[in-house]
Order: sequence, then C-alpha cells, then structure tokens
Amino acid sequence: MLNQLLFWRYRKLDLLLYDDIYPHPVSGFRYEELTVLLTEFKSSKIILNPISYGLVNTLKENHKNHVADIVKKNRLLKGKLICKGRKYYRSKLFYCVFLHNILSNLSWLEELKIPFVFTLYPGGGFQVGDKKVDESLRKVFESPMFRKVIVTQPLTRDYLIKKKLCSLERIMFVFGCVVPQQSLLERALVRKNYLINKDTFDICFCAAKYTPLGKDKGYDVFVKFAHQISTKYDFLRFHVIGGFDKEDIAIDGIEEKISFYGYKNFDGLKSIFRSMDVIVSPNKPFVLRPGAFDGFPLGTVVEAVSNGVVALVTDELKQNAVFKNNEELIIVKGESIAIEREIIKLINYPEKLYLISKKGREKFLKVYSNERQIKPRIELLKREIYNC
Repeated sequence: MLNQLLFWRYRKLDLLLYDDIYPHPVSGFRYEELTVLLTEFKSSKIILNPISYGLVNTLKENHKNHVADIVKKNRLLKGKLICKGRKYYRSKLFYCVFLHNILSNLSWLEELKIPFVFTLYPGGGFQVGDKKVDESLRKVFESPMFRKVIVTQPLTRDYLIKKKLCSLERIMFVFGCVVPQQSLLERALVRKNYLINKDTFDICFCAAKYTPLGKDKGYDVFVKFAHQISTKYDFLRFHVIGGFDKEDIAIDGIEEKISFYGYKNFDGLKSIFRSMDVIVSPNKPFVLRPGAFDGFPLGTVVEAVSNGVVALVTDELKQNAVFKNNEELIIVKGESIAIEREIIKLINYPEKLYLISKKGREKFLKVYSNERQIKPRIELLKREIYNC
C-alpha cells in the first residue's frame, strides 16, 4: 500500500531508466547511451543502484563523486538521477540494458503496469543453451508489460527466434553497441605511429578481469604471444589495460617490455590508444561459463580502432556482420602462433598497418556513430511512449 502511495505522488514521466553502474565512466557505452537518453527525453529520470562497482575494482563510496561529476558536466541531468534507493515513479515506459537488470525490476514493473523495453547485450546474465537463463528470458518476454527487445549480435537474434523465446516482430537488431563519441567526432588524430614518429611497435590488450588467468578474454594467450615474439624483436612493447597485473601470469623475461595500466575511463583509454599500433583481442566464447559469449568486437576494441589502432580479433561465433577482414580489421585464431604470424606481417609491411588503421577507423566511425546506434533506439522508445 505504501509503495502504491509513493508511486502516485509523482508526476508521470515519459521514460524511466535503471542501471547498476551508471554513471561510472569506466563503462563508456552505458555512460554514453544513458546520458543521451536522459538529455533527449526531457521527462525522464534514472534509478541508480551501483551494485556492480566491485566488478571494476571501484569502491561503492565513489558513486556519489561520479554523480556529482556528471551533473557538473551536464546541467540538464540535475534532478534526474535518483540516488537514495529505489523509488517508484509513474512512467509511460521503462528502459534498461542487460538481462539481469530487467529481471531485478520485473516484479514491480508488472505490479505498477509500466511497459518496458530493454537491450539484451551478451553478458549480464545472458548465455545460450542454459535452461535457467531460457526460463528467465521466457519470463521476461511473456510479461504483459514487455514491448520490445534490442539485440546487438546475430547470435542473440537467431537464438531467441530458434528457441521460440521472442517473435521477430518484437526484436530490433542494431549491430554493435553504443560507444562514447569523443574519439569518433575527431576527424584528424594526433597520434604516434610505428616508423613515422616512434621507433617502437606497441601492442596492447584491454579487458576486464572475470577469471584468474583471463582465459575468457584471452589474456593467457596474449602473454604467451608476448613471450614468443619478444625473442625475435627488441623494439616491441606490450601494454595491458584493465583488470590484469604482473602477478596474474609470469612475465619473467619481458618485464622491461610490458606495462600495466589498470582500469581506465574512456578519456584515459584515448590517451593510451593514440600511442598503440595494434590491439589484440583473443577472447573466446563459452569459457567464462557454458553458453557465455562476448559481443563482437569488444567495446574496448571499438575505442581503440576509433583512435587509429589496428585490431586483431577473434570471431569464433562468426558474428562479424559489417567489417572487411584484412582491410578494416584482422580476424585471427585465438592462438599465440597465429597472432604472432599476423604481427610479423604488419612489422614487415608497415604500409599495411597504416592502411588498415585508416580504413578501419573510417568504417568504425560510421558503424558506431550515434546516428547508427542511438538514433534507432530513441525512435523506438518514442514510438512506444506514444503508443502507451
């Protein structure tokens, strides 16, 4: 009864958002998307529940500082961030990203009859071939409040249809993900390139740490590759960004050639990537958990390529829907010897390195622009609000 009274106290919003890490700047795609939505929809608010700060090695106490910082940067957000616990607001529509987030809100959305849309990204409780996950998906899709789901990978779309979890007309497919636009909007990059304005060939790895050796992200493969190739060339340098450090896997023999940066927000990533030549992303599906997989390519790869870095990436699930292999990126097997072979080609033919850097960035600027990513999301949410 008290919840119902609280609910009816507030003016009805057009859009109510929810997230468990926003506005932490290390989650660049959520920082960008949710900020744009809050700005685009004047009648909107977001419920903040920073329970995922620990996943990026951040104390929950830092949340207040992140909230204050984003409001300072964008005054349009003042009064839109609900920080003191979960409150019920009258709203025409609810939106969030990830399966676990919509599940945690489903009961009260149904209780208060608030329609919802969500994005089903890989991760966040979603994996294929798991009966419990399928049951959770079915629970969400059979809810009377469910309106539409946004999916970003062909595998996700095909899985939902094949398993008869959701009909095609209620699925909107937008390949890729939302990313911070800062790097994409800069037409001329000031960066360092091998043999042009630096003598070193710099190779980086960037990922969050979810397992001790990072086998799901291919960190073990990256270190093995670094050990192998460093015996052949003295000018190679290796860089690790994210949750890994020198204690995770032995780096004896290459300790003078490898640097660790920890987690970085997208501003920090930009400054690092502009000195990198190649990013290696040998992530593997179904390693973290049976049925768990990453989006193609990782968000960190998008940020790297947007800053002129050449991407060497795995694609075991054949999710590449838009990029030309060996022209805009390089698809490689998740094995150290295969990665070494491709790096040697780029060392021997630096003109190929420069060309892929140029063409890759041009393509990524188009695919990951807000015009391609956020605009269709906004149009979908507006249609659903109008139909409420």
